[in-house]
Amino acid sequence: MQNLLKSKLLPWSLLLVCLLLNCLQNQLLSTKNKQLQTSNLQLQNDKQKLIEIIDDKNNELIELSYQYRANEQKLIEQKNQLHAVDTLNRQYQQQLELLINENKQLRIWSNTDLPDVIKWLYTRPEIKGSEDYQNWMSSRNALLSSHE
Repeated sequence: MQNLLKSKLLPWSLLLVCLLLNCLQNQLLSTKNKQLQTSNLQLQNDKQKLIEIIDDKNNELIELSYQYRANEQKLIEQKNQLHAVDTLNRQYQQQLELLINENKQLRIWSNTDLPDVIKWLYTRPEIKGSEDYQNWMSSRNALLSSHE
């Protein structure tokens, strides 16, 4: 009887153990599936966030590129303006040097003696009319020397 009992119970007990193991495995697989779905959902959310961040960074890079081009253009304009101002400054400096040199020449000329003819003109009296001229001529020697 014991053998009979063993022979009938053994398959059922094995079946029961298999069913229990199957249930346990299903439970584990279900838990793993839920975990994987949660992870997948989290990864999709993270992926979407990363795509948004990449898009934002890409837009920032595009904006920076535009700003870089604008700054380069402004820099070129400023260099051109600087060149123009530098040219004007050089012209101003050259003109100033010419004026300084001219002023030196004028000072040198002003320190020299006047020519004799000019000195002689200053020795004449002030003549305001024909009568003054006639008086001056009559008081002088009729023939002037070339040294007077």
